Amino acid sequence: MKYCLDRGDTNFIALVNADRYDSFVDEDWQFEELLQHFSDEMQAGRILVFQMTEEGIEHSWKIEVKFGASLDDIACFRKVQGYIEVTANKLYIADYDCLTMAAQFRDETIPGSNSANHVIALNNGFYQVEVVQFYNADLNAYTGESENDIVINFKEVHELGANGDQVIWCSY
Repeated sequence: MKYCLDRGDTNFIALVNADRYDSFVDEDWQFEELLQHFSDEMQAGRILVFQMTEEGIEHSWKIEVKFGASLDDIACFRKVQGYIEVTANKLYIADYDCLTMAAQFRDETIPGSNSANHVIALNNGFYQVEVVQFYNADLNAYTGESENDIVINFKEVHELGANGDQVIWCSY
């Protein structure tokens, strides 16, 4: 499956279990609060959030989603793995606009208008998620392939693994 995040702020993107993710933070949240909220929800396996650029470069991310693939020896800019739970047979790929609107307003939800079409159908369960980024938006350069900017690979696992204690690739 292929997706293109071509609208909205893509400095941060996320894989979101909209069924379980507690999106609201505060009507007047501060950036540090938002990052901590993301971290807490990542620890619970409800979301995986990635900082895609350090320079704030907007980019239309070309994403390919795979299931059970081997991505071990792929040349890339960077690679990471995390864990997420699926409870409503789907996840959404959400941009920063969607995440922050839902964090600020109780009546905003995920998916928002920018992410409603970015749905990934999956069986309910726990998944190890491997994310391979080929495109470095800060340097406008590819490492490895250039057909996709990102590949997201899902592998079903028996239990939720541990996620790091901060937003993935976060420089703040």
